[in-house]
Amino acid sequence: MKTGAAIAAALLLAFCGAAPRADAANVRGGAPADSARHFPSPFSVMLRSAVVPGWGQVTNHKWIKAVVVVAGEGLLVTKALDEYHKEVDATDLASRLDPIADEPAYVAALESKDRHYNLKINYIWWTIAAHLLQMADAYVDAHLASFEADFGPEEDSLHSDTGPSLDRKGEPRLAVAVHVRF
Repeated sequence: MKTGAAIAAALLLAFCGAAPRADAANVRGGAPADSARHFPSPFSVMLRSAVVPGWGQVTNHKWIKAVVVVAGEGLLVTKALDEYHKEVDATDLASRLDPIADEPAYVAALESKDRHYNLKINYIWWTIAAHLLQMADAYVDAHLASFEADFGPEEDSLHSDTGPSLDRKGEPRLAVAVHVRF
């Protein structure tokens, strides 16, 4: 009779919602859900940054870096396109001039075309380097996102003389020390 009452009470609690709820992780035998902040994988952040410049920095909540990345790569692409248009203009000018007469304007147009072509290639290489650098930056920032949570300063070291130079609120402070040796 006592076991029947215990089973009835358990069923009543289960149907009323007072029994602990089994989530999907516990049903499969996994660990229960935790409340820790989960960060995106560094590889996925790097891929985002590869697709759209600055997206990885935005994902890492590095807003100033994202603005610098977009502005920097935008400037480099703009300069490369500007040199391309100058190269095309110099090519058109050279095609309108007479190469047989060996005019100085024809030679200057060819030199201008070569100079703008070389500058265009340089800007393209700088753009590729900047893009790879911002991808690496997003990858490293994603790896270091949980650094403060994992390896943050200990409470005791914040207020000791041998610890880091921090004030009572944990903000950096300026300190001066004088050491004299005889």
